[in-house]
Amino acid sequence: MFLKRHPGPVFWPRGASIDCQIVYLCAHSAQGRQRHKYSMETLFKEFHPATAAEWKTRLEKDLKGITFDQLSRTDRNGLTIHPFYTGEDLTSVPQALNTLPGWSICARVMVTDAVTANRQALDELNKGASGICFVLEKNVDAAVLLHEIGLPYIYTCFYLNQESLPFATALQAYLDRQGWTGNTPDCFISFDVLHHYLREGAWYKGREEDMLAFNQLRRTLPYKQTLCVDATLYQNAGANTTYELACALAQVNEYLDRLDAQQDLGNLDRIHIVLATDTAFFEQIAKLRAFRKLLGLLLGQYNVSPQVHLHAETSNIYRSPFDSHSNLLRDSIAGMAAVLGGCNSLYIHSFDETKGSAGTLGLRMSRNQQLIFKEESYLDKVADIAAGSYYLETLTDEIAAQAWEQFKEIEAQGGLIAAFETGSVGTKIAEQCEALIRSYREGTNVLIGVNKFPNPNDMPRPVSPTATGGKGLKPLILSEHIL
Repeated sequence: MFLKRHPGPVFWPRGASIDCQIVYLCAHSAQGRQRHKYSMETLFKEFHPATAAEWKTRLEKDLKGITFDQLSRTDRNGLTIHPFYTGEDLTSVPQALNTLPGWSICARVMVTDAVTANRQALDELNKGASGICFVLEKNVDAAVLLHEIGLPYIYTCFYLNQESLPFATALQAYLDRQGWTGNTPDCFISFDVLHHYLREGAWYKGREEDMLAFNQLRRTLPYKQTLCVDATLYQNAGANTTYELACALAQVNEYLDRLDAQQDLGNLDRIHIVLATDTAFFEQIAKLRAFRKLLGLLLGQYNVSPQVHLHAETSNIYRSPFDSHSNLLRDSIAGMAAVLGGCNSLYIHSFDETKGSAGTLGLRMSRNQQLIFKEESYLDKVADIAAGSYYLETLTDEIAAQAWEQFKEIEAQGGLIAAFETGSVGTKIAEQCEALIRSYREGTNVLIGVNKFPNPNDMPRPVSPTATGGKGLKPLILSEHIL
């Protein structure tokens, strides 16, 4: 920590401060050695700990009468955010989340033709991706789609709809032929009928028929009974963070309650959850941490402890077709928040998705943003990086506490389906969505290239909101509402 004595002339290290030079001279003078026995321990004894009250007093003095409370603000969740936090704000000793460092870098492949989708998936993997999200609109040949793709070594999730359901059986047969059954720990099949119902306002075939199909698919991979839940629609519809988590928990609980009633809950091995993250950086970090705690609390009520895989993707609400390269910055913030929040896998949407299908540059940047997180920022070297931060620990607990209370309110109405059918959930999210839009219209929040700092070469212009039918939760695209 301190410089060693040199026999010859003194050469200061490059960039050495005047403080460093003084310490050096004192340490190498006889008189200084007699007076001071420098060590980290004695050095820190010179500095007395300051209480939060003392910091507030000093802050008010330096800012000439502006108080701590005047600098505090209320966020869109109704939580008070203070200008600084100390250990006095913690309600308990911080505990790091039980997560492993690192995450899977994901690409999304829309599957309409198995050969084309296979080629795209291999290209993504060869260029740095370590996971693929396949979205199947129809049934395809599993062997053709997965040709030369080593499923045991990557993360994969197959998102199915009613038309592509037979693919699940074909996938299981393919795994058996390859000798991979039981050897694909990060392979998931998602058929979230409740997500479809909430988004479209209608079931595929009916509530019971859809739930029966969901149960049958859940057992398709018999060595790993898995529950896959896509909870991205709340955030993408404009819900605030605490209500988003409350709805996500209620969605999980709808399935858990059904499995418990069928006495099939004890066979649940894994839960795969998908959440969306936006540009509220610290809030999104705390959100993912809070959700893990809440999910553990919910699972504890059923006395089960399946492995949890948290998949994150960047939000759609802030992605704009105007000055679209600004989306790269927004996605970097949202993606990094997901990583620091402890996601197990992440998909960053292409910045140019709003202009139609993503181009070559958009796909490359979607991968490379995450590669920079890993290879240049080393964010994969530490698990739960946010642990111990006074602010983030406090925010995590506050978000979790409020979300849990809102979750209990939903359950008191009979659960998520019942609350949705009475209009309670839709009304609540619509109010939060309108408040968010208003904050951008009034300039309280800024969307670069849209309501502030427009690009003269790509000026924003009013756009008719995307038409959506049915009674489901409507997706929000801010650039369509704030001009």
